[in-house]
Amino acid sequence: MERLFLMIFFFTMFLIGTNTFIISPLLPTLRELYHVSTNQAAWLIGTYALGFALAALVAGPLSDNRNRKHVMAVGMLGFALFTLACAFAPSFTAMLFFRFLAGICSAFIGPQVWAAIPVLFPPARIGKAMGVVMAGLSVSQVIGVPIGSFLSAYHWSFPFLAVGIASLGAFVLIIRKLPDLLPPTSITGLGTNNTRVAIFARYKDLLRLPQASRSFIGYFVFMTGVYAVFSFYGVWLSDQYQQSVTEIGLITLVIGLGNTVGSLLSGWLLERWKRNTILTVGFLGSALLYLILPYIPGVGFLQVVLFFMYCFGGVLVPVLMGYLQSLSDTSRGTISSLANACMYIGTFIASSFAGSLYSNFGFAGVSTFASFTFLIANFLFVWRTGKLNVTAQA
Repeated sequence: MERLFLMIFFFTMFLIGTNTFIISPLLPTLRELYHVSTNQAAWLIGTYALGFALAALVAGPLSDNRNRKHVMAVGMLGFALFTLACAFAPSFTAMLFFRFLAGICSAFIGPQVWAAIPVLFPPARIGKAMGVVMAGLSVSQVIGVPIGSFLSAYHWSFPFLAVGIASLGAFVLIIRKLPDLLPPTSITGLGTNNTRVAIFARYKDLLRLPQASRSFIGYFVFMTGVYAVFSFYGVWLSDQYQQSVTEIGLITLVIGLGNTVGSLLSGWLLERWKRNTILTVGFLGSALLYLILPYIPGVGFLQVVLFFMYCFGGVLVPVLMGYLQSLSDTSRGTISSLANACMYIGTFIASSFAGSLYSNFGFAGVSTFASFTFLIANFLFVWRTGKLNVTAQA
Protein backbone atom coordinates (compact mmCIF):
# COMPACT_ATOMS: atom_id res chain seq x y z
CA MET A 1 0.00 0.00 0.00
CA GLU A 2 2.91 2.35 0.63
CA ARG A 3 3.73 2.34 -3.08
CA LEU A 4 0.14 3.24 -3.94
CA PHE A 5 0.18 6.12 -1.45
CA LEU A 6 3.47 7.35 -2.89
CA MET A 7 2.03 7.18 -6.39
CA ILE A 8 -1.02 9.26 -5.41
CA PHE A 9 1.08 11.82 -3.54
CA PHE A 10 3.63 11.96 -6.36
CA PHE A 11 0.89 12.50 -8.96
CA THR A 12 -0.79 15.13 -6.80
CA MET A 13 2.41 17.13 -6.34
CA PHE A 14 3.20 16.68 -10.03
CA LEU A 15 -0.06 18.40 -10.96
CA ILE A 16 0.38 21.19 -8.43
CA GLY A 17 3.93 21.73 -9.64
CA THR A 18 2.93 21.77 -13.29
CA ASN A 19 0.19 24.32 -12.65
CA THR A 20 2.53 26.44 -10.56
CA PHE A 21 5.52 26.38 -12.89
CA ILE A 22 3.75 26.40 -16.27
CA ILE A 23 3.26 30.16 -16.09
CA SER A 24 6.98 30.99 -16.15
CA PRO A 25 7.71 29.74 -19.70
CA LEU A 26 4.30 31.01 -20.81
CA LEU A 27 4.87 34.58 -19.60
CA PRO A 28 6.14 35.84 -22.98
CA THR A 29 3.08 34.33 -24.71
CA LEU A 30 0.57 35.59 -22.15
CA ARG A 31 2.24 38.99 -22.14
CA GLU A 32 1.51 39.25 -25.85
CA LEU A 33 -1.95 37.68 -25.61
CA TYR A 34 -3.26 40.10 -22.99
CA HIS A 35 -1.17 43.10 -24.13
CA VAL A 36 0.38 43.69 -20.71
CA SER A 37 3.88 44.55 -19.51
CA THR A 38 6.35 42.07 -18.02
CA ASN A 39 5.63 43.38 -14.53
CA GLN A 40 1.89 42.95 -15.05
CA ALA A 41 2.29 39.47 -16.53
CA ALA A 42 4.28 38.43 -13.46
CA TRP A 43 1.09 38.90 -11.43
CA LEU A 44 -0.13 35.62 -12.93
CA ILE A 45 2.53 34.01 -10.74
CA GLY A 46 2.08 36.35 -7.81
CA THR A 47 -1.71 36.10 -7.66
CA TYR A 48 -1.64 32.30 -7.56
CA ALA A 49 1.02 32.46 -4.84
CA LEU A 50 -0.97 35.02 -2.87
CA GLY A 51 -4.11 32.87 -2.95
CA PHE A 52 -2.11 29.87 -1.76
CA ALA A 53 -0.33 31.79 0.99
CA LEU A 54 -3.48 33.35 2.44
CA ALA A 55 -5.44 30.09 2.38
CA ALA A 56 -2.53 28.01 3.71
CA LEU A 57 -2.43 29.95 6.95
CA VAL A 58 -5.98 28.76 7.65
CA ALA A 59 -5.91 25.37 5.93
CA GLY A 60 -3.21 23.84 8.11
CA PRO A 61 -4.68 24.45 11.56
CA LEU A 62 -8.17 23.53 10.35
CA SER A 63 -6.94 20.29 8.78
CA ASP A 64 -5.23 19.20 12.01
CA ASN A 65 -8.73 18.63 13.44
CA ARG A 66 -10.28 16.99 10.37
CA ASN A 67 -9.97 14.00 8.11
CA ARG A 68 -7.03 14.99 5.87
CA LYS A 69 -8.34 12.77 3.07
CA HIS A 70 -11.53 14.82 2.80
CA VAL A 71 -9.66 18.13 2.96
CA MET A 72 -7.33 16.96 0.20
CA ALA A 73 -10.20 15.76 -1.99
CA VAL A 74 -12.18 19.00 -1.75
CA GLY A 75 -9.04 21.00 -2.48
CA MET A 76 -8.22 18.86 -5.52
CA LEU A 77 -11.73 19.20 -6.96
CA GLY A 78 -11.65 23.00 -6.69
CA PHE A 79 -8.10 23.07 -8.06
CA ALA A 80 -9.22 21.07 -11.12
CA LEU A 81 -12.25 23.25 -11.84
CA PHE A 82 -10.50 26.60 -11.52
CA THR A 83 -7.53 25.40 -13.59
CA LEU A 84 -9.97 24.40 -16.32
CA ALA A 85 -11.54 27.85 -16.02
CA CYS A 86 -8.13 29.44 -16.76
CA ALA A 87 -8.27 27.84 -20.21
CA PHE A 88 -11.36 29.92 -21.01
CA ALA A 89 -10.32 33.19 -19.34
CA PRO A 90 -11.56 35.96 -21.66
CA SER A 91 -9.36 38.68 -20.14
CA PHE A 92 -6.27 39.26 -18.05
CA THR A 93 -8.45 40.13 -15.04
CA ALA A 94 -10.39 36.88 -15.37
CA MET A 95 -7.16 34.89 -15.63
CA LEU A 96 -5.86 36.57 -12.44
CA PHE A 97 -9.11 35.71 -10.65
CA PHE A 98 -9.07 32.03 -11.65
CA ARG A 99 -5.37 31.73 -10.80
CA PHE A 100 -6.10 33.22 -7.37
CA LEU A 101 -8.87 30.69 -6.71
CA ALA A 102 -6.73 27.79 -7.96
CA GLY A 103 -4.02 28.93 -5.56
CA ILE A 104 -6.49 28.91 -2.67
CA CYS A 105 -7.56 25.35 -3.50
CA SER A 106 -3.99 24.09 -3.86
CA ALA A 107 -3.32 25.32 -0.31
CA PHE A 108 -5.65 22.60 0.94
CA ILE A 109 -3.78 19.85 -0.96
CA GLY A 110 -0.01 20.12 -0.55
CA PRO A 111 0.07 20.50 3.24
CA GLN A 112 -2.07 17.37 3.63
CA VAL A 113 0.41 15.40 1.56
CA TRP A 114 3.40 16.43 3.67
CA ALA A 115 1.46 15.92 6.91
CA ALA A 116 0.22 12.46 5.83
CA ILE A 117 3.68 11.05 5.08
CA PRO A 118 4.81 10.73 8.74
CA VAL A 119 1.49 9.02 9.50
CA LEU A 120 1.47 6.50 6.63
CA PHE A 121 5.19 5.65 6.56
CA PRO A 122 7.49 4.23 9.25
CA PRO A 123 10.16 6.62 10.61
CA ALA A 124 12.99 4.90 8.72
CA ARG A 125 11.30 5.62 5.37
CA ILE A 126 9.97 9.13 5.99
CA GLY A 127 13.05 10.83 4.54
CA LYS A 128 12.95 8.79 1.34
CA ALA A 129 9.19 9.25 1.02
CA MET A 130 9.65 13.02 1.35
CA GLY A 131 12.27 12.90 -1.40
CA VAL A 132 10.07 10.84 -3.74
CA VAL A 133 7.06 13.11 -3.23
CA MET A 134 9.23 16.18 -3.68
CA ALA A 135 10.39 14.59 -6.93
CA GLY A 136 6.78 14.96 -8.11
CA LEU A 137 7.35 18.72 -8.18
CA SER A 138 10.65 18.19 -9.93
CA VAL A 139 9.23 15.80 -12.54
CA SER A 140 6.57 18.40 -13.26
CA GLN A 141 9.42 20.51 -14.58
CA VAL A 142 10.98 17.59 -16.46
CA ILE A 143 7.76 16.43 -18.11
CA GLY A 144 4.78 18.58 -17.20
CA VAL A 145 6.12 22.05 -17.92
CA PRO A 146 7.88 21.14 -21.20
CA ILE A 147 4.77 19.31 -22.42
CA GLY A 148 2.73 22.35 -21.44
CA SER A 149 5.13 24.55 -23.38
CA PHE A 150 4.81 22.34 -26.45
CA LEU A 151 1.01 22.28 -26.16
CA SER A 152 0.93 26.06 -25.88
CA ALA A 153 2.63 26.25 -29.27
CA TYR A 154 -0.72 25.04 -30.68
CA HIS A 155 -2.89 27.06 -28.32
CA TRP A 156 -2.14 28.80 -25.04
CA SER A 157 -5.14 27.17 -23.31
CA PHE A 158 -4.09 23.54 -23.87
CA PRO A 159 -1.76 23.30 -20.81
CA PHE A 160 -4.56 24.42 -18.48
CA LEU A 161 -7.01 21.96 -20.05
CA ALA A 162 -4.54 19.10 -19.64
CA VAL A 163 -3.77 19.88 -15.98
CA GLY A 164 -7.44 20.40 -15.13
CA ILE A 165 -8.57 17.08 -16.62
CA ALA A 166 -5.70 15.19 -14.98
CA SER A 167 -6.57 16.82 -11.65
CA LEU A 168 -10.09 15.41 -11.88
CA GLY A 169 -8.46 11.99 -12.19
CA ALA A 170 -6.36 12.69 -9.08
CA PHE A 171 -9.55 13.63 -7.23
CA VAL A 172 -11.01 10.20 -8.01
CA LEU A 173 -7.82 8.45 -6.81
CA ILE A 174 -7.86 10.34 -3.52
CA ILE A 175 -11.50 9.48 -2.86
CA ARG A 176 -11.20 5.79 -3.77
CA LYS A 177 -7.70 4.76 -2.69
CA LEU A 178 -6.52 6.84 0.26
CA PRO A 179 -7.47 5.72 3.78
CA ASP A 180 -9.08 8.09 6.23
CA LEU A 181 -6.48 10.33 7.85
CA LEU A 182 -8.18 11.23 11.09
CA PRO A 183 -6.72 13.62 13.69
CA PRO A 184 -5.11 12.12 16.81
CA THR A 185 -7.41 11.49 19.74
CA SER A 186 -5.42 13.89 21.85
CA ILE A 187 -2.98 16.66 21.20
CA THR A 188 -0.40 16.88 23.97
CA GLY A 189 2.56 18.64 22.38
CA LEU A 190 1.11 22.14 22.31
CA GLY A 191 -0.58 22.40 25.67
CA THR A 192 -4.07 21.66 24.34
CA ASN A 193 -6.60 18.84 24.14
CA ASN A 194 -8.24 17.70 20.91
CA THR A 195 -10.64 20.61 20.77
CA ARG A 196 -11.11 23.15 18.02
CA VAL A 197 -7.85 24.89 18.80
CA ALA A 198 -7.84 28.52 17.77
CA ILE A 199 -5.94 29.00 14.53
CA PHE A 200 -3.64 31.71 15.81
CA ALA A 201 -3.08 29.84 19.07
CA ARG A 202 -1.68 26.94 17.04
CA TYR A 203 0.77 29.19 15.24
CA LYS A 204 1.70 30.94 18.46
CA ASP A 205 2.46 27.65 20.22
CA LEU A 206 4.29 26.28 17.20
CA LEU A 207 6.55 29.31 16.87
CA ARG A 208 7.43 29.06 20.56
CA LEU A 209 9.12 25.73 19.93
CA PRO A 210 12.94 25.76 19.91
CA GLN A 211 14.40 26.89 16.57
CA ALA A 212 10.95 27.19 14.95
CA SER A 213 10.78 30.93 14.26
CA ARG A 214 14.32 31.09 12.89
CA SER A 215 13.74 28.02 10.72
CA PHE A 216 10.56 29.32 9.11
CA ILE A 217 12.19 32.70 8.44
CA GLY A 218 15.09 30.88 6.82
CA TYR A 219 12.72 28.84 4.66
CA PHE A 220 10.89 32.00 3.59
CA VAL A 221 14.13 33.77 2.66
CA PHE A 222 15.38 30.76 0.70
CA MET A 223 12.17 30.37 -1.28
CA THR A 224 12.03 34.09 -2.07
CA GLY A 225 15.41 33.82 -3.76
CA VAL A 226 14.54 30.64 -5.64
CA TYR A 227 11.31 32.01 -7.10
CA ALA A 228 12.75 35.43 -7.87
CA VAL A 229 14.92 33.71 -10.48
CA PHE A 230 12.40 31.10 -11.55
CA SER A 231 9.68 33.69 -12.14
CA PHE A 232 11.75 35.55 -14.72
CA TYR A 233 14.00 32.96 -16.28
CA GLY A 234 11.56 32.48 -19.18
CA VAL A 235 11.46 36.20 -19.95
CA TRP A 236 15.25 36.38 -19.59
CA LEU A 237 15.80 33.46 -21.98
CA SER A 238 13.47 35.11 -24.47
CA ASP A 239 15.04 38.58 -24.15
CA GLN A 240 18.73 37.68 -23.93
CA TYR A 241 18.99 34.41 -25.87
CA GLN A 242 15.97 34.86 -28.20
CA GLN A 243 14.55 31.49 -27.14
CA SER A 244 11.05 30.52 -28.28
CA VAL A 245 8.42 29.03 -25.97
CA THR A 246 9.31 25.54 -27.22
CA GLU A 247 13.02 26.14 -26.63
CA ILE A 248 12.31 27.49 -23.16
CA GLY A 249 10.34 24.31 -22.53
CA LEU A 250 13.39 22.22 -23.43
CA ILE A 251 15.57 24.23 -21.04
CA THR A 252 12.90 23.80 -18.37
CA LEU A 253 13.25 20.06 -18.90
CA VAL A 254 16.93 20.35 -17.93
CA ILE A 255 15.96 22.36 -14.85
CA GLY A 256 13.40 19.76 -13.82
CA LEU A 257 15.83 16.93 -14.42
CA GLY A 258 18.35 18.54 -12.09
CA ASN A 259 15.65 19.09 -9.48
CA THR A 260 14.50 15.48 -9.77
CA VAL A 261 18.02 14.09 -9.38
CA GLY A 262 18.53 16.28 -6.31
CA SER A 263 15.22 15.25 -4.74
CA LEU A 264 15.97 11.55 -5.18
CA LEU A 265 19.48 12.04 -3.76
CA SER A 266 18.24 13.83 -0.65
CA GLY A 267 17.18 10.70 1.26
CA TRP A 268 20.44 8.92 0.35
CA LEU A 269 22.49 11.91 1.52
CA LEU A 270 20.58 12.16 4.81
CA GLU A 271 21.63 8.61 5.63
CA ARG A 272 25.31 9.46 5.15
CA TRP A 273 25.88 13.15 5.88
CA LYS A 274 24.95 15.49 8.68
CA ARG A 275 22.13 17.86 7.90
CA ASN A 276 24.25 20.96 8.41
CA THR A 277 26.81 19.60 5.94
CA ILE A 278 24.14 19.03 3.29
CA LEU A 279 22.68 22.48 3.86
CA THR A 280 26.03 24.27 3.83
CA VAL A 281 27.07 22.66 0.54
CA GLY A 282 23.61 23.26 -0.94
CA PHE A 283 23.22 26.88 0.10
CA LEU A 284 26.75 28.00 -0.73
CA GLY A 285 26.86 26.04 -3.99
CA SER A 286 23.55 27.58 -5.04
CA ALA A 287 24.73 31.08 -4.11
CA LEU A 288 27.77 30.73 -6.35
CA LEU A 289 25.91 29.28 -9.33
CA TYR A 290 23.10 31.84 -9.18
CA LEU A 291 25.68 34.63 -9.02
CA ILE A 292 27.41 33.58 -12.26
CA LEU A 293 24.22 32.61 -14.11
CA PRO A 294 23.67 35.90 -16.03
CA TYR A 295 27.18 35.81 -17.44
CA ILE A 296 27.05 32.38 -19.09
CA PRO A 297 28.04 32.94 -22.76
CA GLY A 298 26.05 30.21 -24.52
CA VAL A 299 22.83 28.24 -24.15
CA GLY A 300 24.66 24.88 -24.01
CA PHE A 301 26.84 25.78 -21.02
CA LEU A 302 23.89 27.61 -19.49
CA GLN A 303 21.93 24.34 -19.34
CA VAL A 304 24.77 22.63 -17.48
CA VAL A 305 24.80 25.39 -14.87
CA LEU A 306 21.01 25.30 -14.55
CA PHE A 307 21.10 21.51 -14.04
CA PHE A 308 23.45 21.78 -11.07
CA MET A 309 21.66 24.83 -9.67
CA TYR A 310 18.39 22.97 -9.47
CA CYS A 311 20.06 19.75 -8.36
CA PHE A 312 21.20 21.65 -5.25
CA GLY A 313 17.66 22.97 -4.83
CA GLY A 314 16.19 19.49 -5.23
CA VAL A 315 18.34 18.28 -2.34
CA LEU A 316 17.65 21.27 -0.10
CA VAL A 317 13.84 21.38 -0.13
CA PRO A 318 13.10 17.81 1.12
CA VAL A 319 15.82 18.12 3.76
CA LEU A 320 14.37 21.41 4.99
CA MET A 321 10.77 20.13 4.85
CA GLY A 322 11.72 16.97 6.74
CA TYR A 323 13.37 19.04 9.43
CA LEU A 324 10.38 21.37 9.76
CA GLN A 325 8.06 18.36 10.08
CA SER A 326 10.22 17.10 12.95
CA LEU A 327 9.54 20.21 15.05
CA SER A 328 6.25 18.76 16.33
CA ASP A 329 4.38 15.50 15.72
CA THR A 330 1.01 16.95 16.75
CA SER A 331 0.64 19.89 14.36
CA ARG A 332 2.08 18.63 11.10
CA GLY A 333 -0.70 20.23 9.07
CA THR A 334 0.04 23.59 10.67
CA ILE A 335 3.77 23.12 10.03
CA SER A 336 3.18 22.14 6.40
CA SER A 337 0.83 25.05 5.81
CA LEU A 338 3.16 27.57 7.42
CA ALA A 339 6.07 26.23 5.36
CA ASN A 340 4.01 26.39 2.17
CA ALA A 341 2.74 29.85 3.11
CA CYS A 342 6.36 30.95 3.54
CA MET A 343 7.14 29.55 0.10
CA TYR A 344 4.23 31.22 -1.65
CA ILE A 345 4.53 34.53 0.18
CA GLY A 346 8.14 34.42 -0.95
CA THR A 347 6.94 33.70 -4.49
CA PHE A 348 4.49 36.61 -4.34
CA ILE A 349 7.17 39.00 -3.09
CA ALA A 350 9.69 37.64 -5.57
CA SER A 351 7.39 38.06 -8.57
CA SER A 352 6.71 41.67 -7.54
CA PHE A 353 10.09 42.85 -6.24
CA ALA A 354 12.14 40.90 -8.78
CA GLY A 355 10.10 42.47 -11.56
CA SER A 356 11.46 45.86 -10.56
CA LEU A 357 14.96 44.42 -10.30
CA TYR A 358 14.66 42.93 -13.78
CA SER A 359 13.38 46.19 -15.27
CA ASN A 360 16.11 48.31 -13.66
CA PHE A 361 19.14 46.03 -13.39
CA GLY A 362 18.41 43.16 -15.75
CA PHE A 363 18.56 39.50 -14.82
CA ALA A 364 21.89 40.07 -13.03
CA GLY A 365 20.03 42.07 -10.38
CA VAL A 366 17.56 39.22 -9.85
CA SER A 367 20.20 36.49 -9.61
CA THR A 368 22.42 38.55 -7.27
CA PHE A 369 19.44 39.08 -4.99
CA ALA A 370 18.78 35.31 -4.98
CA SER A 371 22.41 34.55 -4.17
CA PHE A 372 22.24 36.90 -1.20
CA THR A 373 19.10 35.19 0.15
CA PHE A 374 20.87 31.80 0.11
CA LEU A 375 23.67 33.18 2.26
CA ILE A 376 21.08 34.48 4.75
CA ALA A 377 19.30 31.11 4.78
CA ASN A 378 22.60 29.33 5.41
CA PHE A 379 23.24 31.63 8.36
CA LEU A 380 19.80 31.01 9.86
CA PHE A 381 19.72 27.23 9.36
CA VAL A 382 23.34 26.21 9.85
CA TRP A 383 25.29 28.81 11.77
CA ARG A 384 22.51 29.61 14.26
CA THR A 385 20.70 26.26 14.54
CA GLY A 386 22.86 23.60 16.10
CA LYS A 387 19.95 21.13 16.25
CA LEU A 388 20.40 20.46 12.54
CA ASN A 389 23.72 18.79 13.24
CA VAL A 390 22.27 15.27 13.06
CA THR A 391 22.60 12.53 10.49
CA ALA A 392 19.11 11.12 10.11
CA GLN A 393 15.55 12.26 9.62
CA ALA A 394 14.01 13.23 12.95
